[in-house]
Amino acid sequence: MRHDRVEGTDHCDVVVVGGRVAGSLAAILFARAGLETTLVDRSTFPSATLSTHFFRGNGLIRVLDCVGLLPDVEALGAPQLTCEYNYTEGEPVPVVGPPQDPGSAGYCMSVRRVRLDATLLDGARRAGARVLTSALATDLLMDEGRVTGVTLAGGRAIAAPLVVGADGRRSMVARMTAAADRERHPGVRALYYQYVSDMPGPSGAAPDGPEFSLIGDELAYVFPSDAGLTCVAISVNLVDYHRLRRDVRSGFPLLLKRHKGLWDRFAASRPQGRVLGSGPLPDYVRQAGGAGWALVGDSGMHQDPWTGVGMDSAAIAAEVLVDTFTTEGELPTWADTYEHRRDQQLLGWFHETVAGAADLSAAPG
Repeated sequence: MRHDRVEGTDHCDVVVVGGRVAGSLAAILFARAGLETTLVDRSTFPSATLSTHFFRGNGLIRVLDCVGLLPDVEALGAPQLTCEYNYTEGEPVPVVGPPQDPGSAGYCMSVRRVRLDATLLDGARRAGARVLTSALATDLLMDEGRVTGVTLAGGRAIAAPLVVGADGRRSMVARMTAAADRERHPGVRALYYQYVSDMPGPSGAAPDGPEFSLIGDELAYVFPSDAGLTCVAISVNLVDYHRLRRDVRSGFPLLLKRHKGLWDRFAASRPQGRVLGSGPLPDYVRQAGGAGWALVGDSGMHQDPWTGVGMDSAAIAAEVLVDTFTTEGELPTWADTYEHRRDQQLLGWFHETVAGAADLSAAPG
């Protein structure tokens, strides 16, 4: 791919801004396609980010397998989640069902982001991408309305025919390109979670599936994760959020106590760290790309975490972007094609999430 060389400026084929799930996978796929790829992220790794980190066999697991990283992720020690447990209205005994969208892998997983993201970033390095951490992208290079690269804090410039924004909800790439909202909805839920150790599965044996306990408009989750830890989470509406935020340390267990199928095991487990979480955040779909730029992950589409589809969506968007750009990148309509393909695959999840968020008691099962 040809582009003009500017004296004193680094050059490559693709710059990916943001190095977590969407960014690392995009960098891996671009590098594997033979494009000289640079990934920049403001963070150091390993480092955590807010996430309940549940993902599915036909989503992130499938993409990890495609890029050869599934063995590395499995080696982190999270159990394969081959079923799921559902409790209704505080009942103590769950209904056992199959895993969600398991794909050919046949299972789901939950891996803490502090370990998962570092593994994916290392995979980007091994795929041949140049990885720059503690590197803040502050601005875009532009030429007659086309994005032609990025500027880093300190003035270093990296020129490329494509800049990919994988830099989250507050994406600099989305802001500087004035990426238009295709949809936007106000946030109506909040989610809090805590890690615990020594929490067995419902039968008392080793955990083999996530747990979901619904009481009215409140949903509690249990995600068996890596390092012997379990992520216990709860999604609440705005009324409960305003009560909970005043004292989340005591309010979190008080809410969980109503979930009889979970409470005894949670109370007997050992807390690891404080309660984490986030208040209501907007749901949006942004323009997917334009002249010299594209968005993946939360940069381009964000939905409330109550359905837990964010990581699967991020992986699929990265996969669709790279496939579209490497086959149609010389065409002026490639960004429209990418947006169409992204929306075909992901808008169904987005709309289900938005529709159900206002009242989980009325959401489809």
